[in-house]
Amino acid sequence: HSSASGTVPGNGQTVSSPEMLMLSFDGAVRLVRLTVAGSAGAVDVGFVPQATASSTFHVPMPALVAGSYRVDWTILGEDGHSVSENFTFNVDPNAPAAVMPEHGADGGGAHVH
Repeated sequence: HSSASGTVPGNGQTVSSPEMLMLSFDGAVRLVRLTVAGSAGAVDVGFVPQATASSTFHVPMPALVAGSYRVDWTILGEDGHSVSENFTFNVDPNAPAAVMPEHGADGGGAHVH
């Protein structure tokens, strides 16, 4: 079974309104459902189920007001099994932006600008 290897924003992370959600998986999967809900209800992210399998998905996000959000998603793995999970994140206008991980990043190391 496939599982998520990472999300941006991270589960439980507090960030400023993210411009994009990113979901990474440990293998090629099809993302068939993704919903975002906050305290004011569902957030329309214009999600379209993907027919093409991939290990990373980027979902552009509208501006989000401060508060907590829950992302629910369902994938179909190559074995035909569906996996549904969710994660939460918080939006605070004063928090740092969600950062996309660099390929091969181990979570540490120096960042040169």
